[in-house]
Amino acid sequence: MKNIPYVFTYNLMPANKANEVAEIYLKALKEERSATRPLAKEIIPNAVKATMQGIESISVHDVKEGKLEEFMNVQQNIMVKYHAIEGYKYKLEVRFKVTEALEMIGMKMSE
Repeated sequence: MKNIPYVFTYNLMPANKANEVAEIYLKALKEERSATRPLAKEIIPNAVKATMQGIESISVHDVKEGKLEEFMNVQQNIMVKYHAIEGYKYKLEVRFKVTEALEMIGMKMSE
């Protein structure tokens, strides 16, 4: 069984901190993308919405086979840049593709 998961990155920031977050993001964008490109394909590049809790964004990466640990390290290093922003929260979540989940229970996708 191949282990090629998706990694979801969820971000939540207070609306009054959006400019600070955007400055960090724009300053590091080129460097971050060059670090993640060899490890994963970016499926959703930071889809953003306003909520009652603040500004939420989500990104999704399709991680290349055997690159999960390295990708998670790179992604965590990226997120550390935002630690100084008061009220900023995030989480990284690994999800299996449906084909892998079915294989875990001894089943396969129909053709």
